[in-house]
Amino acid sequence: FGMASWSVLRLGSASEPEPGRSGRRVIGLNLVAGVMMILFIFARSGVYRSEHPRRLGIGTGAVVNNAVDTEGVWVVLEKAHLRYAKVGKGLTLLNAQDHTDYLRKNEEDPALYRPDIVHQALMTILDSPMNKAGKIKGIYVHTTDNNLIYIDPEARLPRMFRRFCNLIVEVMQRMSVKSTQTRKKLLKLVRTPVDSHFPPGSTMLQFSYRAENVTDFHSYAAKKLPSKVQLVLVVGAMAHGSVMDATGDYVFTKPLCISNYPLSAACALSRILCALERKFKII
Repeated sequence: FGMASWSVLRLGSASEPEPGRSGRRVIGLNLVAGVMMILFIFARSGVYRSEHPRRLGIGTGAVVNNAVDTEGVWVVLEKAHLRYAKVGKGLTLLNAQDHTDYLRKNEEDPALYRPDIVHQALMTILDSPMNKAGKIKGIYVHTTDNNLIYIDPEARLPRMFRRFCNLIVEVMQRMSVKSTQTRKKLLKLVRTPVDSHFPPGSTMLQFSYRAENVTDFHSYAAKKLPSKVQLVLVVGAMAHGSVMDATGDYVFTKPLCISNYPLSAACALSRILCALERKFKII
């Protein structure tokens, strides 16, 4: 392009002392193309390189000096009973309220199909000050069918339950759902086992009402957890049973019971995240 622009300039000066408007436009376009080609060659060769902060990796979730920021909290919702089927005209996520007859006809227990538990738990995590402060690094939903769904902490999930169900079906069908603005995959199916997605040496805490002793998690977080920690929280997302029955492959510290009473996943997560927010001084 650079040689072409130079030849056009020479021909224009020899044959047309004062080129017309169309000629000047052609000359201008060739000049721009030549300059862009020169800058491109220099950039590829390393002669010209911008030192913009984004190039250096400075910003949210950036890599600075090739060191990945792995400190933070990961959340796993275990034993989530998420299954979809064709009911009527289209695919739908099965739930106990809307599909009782269908489930009983197929000899399934409707009480197990509670995607609303997952929805409420996810809303609690995403709306928490802990997440808004950037401390939540990833959320995983592990289903009873051994599917593993990753939810980006920056995702804005539908607050309407039916729209949430449609979103989960879309993830299971298409393997991922992208942001309409950045095209980033905000929800996606990932490989199992779950612990392969966490940094090595992470502290994994399991919460269950069936644990032996009741623990004040505010005191536990303040005294036993270091200020810089890679922490994995495993909470059950099922209507009945215990998360301790489904996590045999994890390497846990001692399971924790944080209340004298059985709590929903959303309530338990609210308590846990509140204690961590006090520890990290997040107001």
